[in-house]
Amino acid sequence: MPTSRGPTAPEPPVWFLSHGAPTALYERDGVAGFWASLPGRLVAPPRALLCVSAHWCTAHPAIAGAGARPGVLHDFAGFAPALYEEDWAAGGDDACLEALAQALAAAGIPYERVPHRPYDHGVWVPLKAAWLEPPMPVLQLSVCPPRDGAFHLALGRALRPLRGAGWLLVASGGIVHNLAALRWDAPEAAPEPWAEAFVHAVEAALAAGDLEALAEPRALPGGRRAHPSVEHYLPLLVAAGAAGGPMAALYRGWRHGSLALHAYGTDAVR
Repeated sequence: MPTSRGPTAPEPPVWFLSHGAPTALYERDGVAGFWASLPGRLVAPPRALLCVSAHWCTAHPAIAGAGARPGVLHDFAGFAPALYEEDWAAGGDDACLEALAQALAAAGIPYERVPHRPYDHGVWVPLKAAWLEPPMPVLQLSVCPPRDGAFHLALGRALRPLRGAGWLLVASGGIVHNLAALRWDAPEAAPEPWAEAFVHAVEAALAAGDLEALAEPRALPGGRRAHPSVEHYLPLLVAAGAAGGPMAALYRGWRHGSLALHAYGTDAVR
């Protein structure tokens, strides 16, 4: 697949999606309804979609997305049987996988190819709600929890040429992710003050393009409680690095007191 775009083709946005639990796929009156609206935000069809998921963690960057449909991973436990029957009619593209590899190599970032890795639920849950049968190749990039925030910002910057070639970049994680703090008995509970404080600090940094502040989430108000582990935050850093400028809220939604289903995009900046 070609990786250049016409002179008048618009550059696709960068999106960060908080994917929540797998059951979010069925919340058509909530976040899944928002996900379903995402294709309508695009001015032109993207040449490819690259998703960076919190549920693919590696020591060094890994990429996936060869031509065949890889299927999905049901990488969760304890949910209704219907979720384990879900599949997704998405596939990759060999030429696009090579373009992704070249972008990382050009930035001096070593990587590993895992060509036929199935899509984890951080990828297929939100993106199936958006595209039941994606018209574009869908590729994957891992996050690397052993590496710091600055590394993930640099990883995002390495992807900017792909965006310029018409690729849609989607990062899937969680703006707040502390399962132990969730109020499971109160799905409609008001947001916890510490969670709101963290989100407000992140949104201020995104609006200002303050990558230095974003790179140290645990230095932000409520940061240590918002992210006891960092894997769900790291996709946001990749998105911020790829954005090359401010991002703003596309959607906000709270569940269980501290589960933030917020989404951010370059196309929300006014």
